[in-house]
Amino acid sequence: MIGGKMFPSQVSFKQFSLAKLGKQGGAILVMFTIGLFSLLAVAALALDGGHLLLNKGRLQNAVDSSALYAAKILQNGGSLFDAREAATLILMQNLGFEENSELNTSVDLSSPDYNATQVTANIFIEFSLWPDPFIPVFDDSSKYVRIRVENVGLNNFFAQILNFDKKVRASAVAGKSTDIECLNRVVPMMVCGLNTDPDFTITDPISGEITQAPFGLPLDTLYVMKTGSNQGTAIGPGNFQLLRLGGSSGGADIRRALAGEFTPGACVGPGDDVQTEPGNSVGPVVQGLNTRFGLWQGGGVNSDEHPRDFNICQGDRVEVDNDGVIIPFSGVEAEYSHQDYLDGDDFNHCGTGDITSDTSIAAGGRRELPVVIGLCNGMTNGANTITSLGTGCFFLTQEISKKGNEAHVVGEFVRVCSSAGNASLDPNFVSNTSTIVLYRDPDSPDS
Repeated sequence: MIGGKMFPSQVSFKQFSLAKLGKQGGAILVMFTIGLFSLLAVAALALDGGHLLLNKGRLQNAVDSSALYAAKILQNGGSLFDAREAATLILMQNLGFEENSELNTSVDLSSPDYNATQVTANIFIEFSLWPDPFIPVFDDSSKYVRIRVENVGLNNFFAQILNFDKKVRASAVAGKSTDIECLNRVVPMMVCGLNTDPDFTITDPISGEITQAPFGLPLDTLYVMKTGSNQGTAIGPGNFQLLRLGGSSGGADIRRALAGEFTPGACVGPGDDVQTEPGNSVGPVVQGLNTRFGLWQGGGVNSDEHPRDFNICQGDRVEVDNDGVIIPFSGVEAEYSHQDYLDGDDFNHCGTGDITSDTSIAAGGRRELPVVIGLCNGMTNGANTITSLGTGCFFLTQEISKKGNEAHVVGEFVRVCSSAGNASLDPNFVSNTSTIVLYRDPDSPDS
């Protein structure tokens, strides 16, 4: 120190550091604030963004089902009023589920006006003669409907930090498809229906339990798809529930068809007249169907072209009386059910190799048969015609006995067989086998 002054070399490092820190304190605070805001922005994007996408998906699902239901009403001859009412009611039901509670509080469902396009403050229902371009019209011949739910507000978590108000919308267009591709893989057999309604149900008068019974035939129930020799038949004298499909006839064609060879043009749909194949043809029936159980006997059947099913398990044998009626089981007896088959359950009835994964000898689904369900009046003599009601998928319960009077074909009715429809751009196409499908909404890419 000279004259009371300190030279730089005499200033302590501690004094210098404190002075420098004091000058940088403001900059650090700014950087901390910016970093904190960035973290909050990322949290808002993650939390609010995920919340928005979740509810957007839920709203889209509800609108899709609403559009499909409205289009079904139109297909069945309902008016525009009927379709709007049905669409709104199904939308209300779907939004009423607990997971949709937030959407339910944000969508105005009060005082709907089914005569107007704007049914409520949020819901718009329009109709068109074409799916694309979708041109809204007030025409009762419209077969295409668009449901729009607009301006649905959602709860904010951190979104208000970014001055962002979360809202979602959804729209869906639905209408009839093209003619469904014909079901041409049916086997040449027929089960007699009890009525013409594919949606028929049976209600137990005591328990109130509802059973699905398409064409009057309860599901998950055994039926005789073909009777044996010297037994009565519901079709008529000389007929044993065999059919001529695609112009085929005779034992050789029956054998090949039941083994799994199908005629591409042999389409059978509801309302079609199908020719019967007179005669019992026990040998060809046994030889064709039993390939599905790994038994290859008779001309033209072999393991390469007609593989066995992966699962050939069989339960206690189902017996049929002289009138072609299934004899109920007694005691602990039980057939090998379709559910056992799906579960791969050996149910203590299988031997080694009955369930296999060997693709060189076996294929999946060989015991599931599409069978014509028709109207029977007992008056069809010889080669004649039967009217098809539809096609049922039956599970082949057991192999067929070679003994004529025991050569019954028994199967479990699993479901009504159908094909999927495709989107159509021709609203004038007339079809008895079309279905209802969703279309892309040209005004909404995320539909």
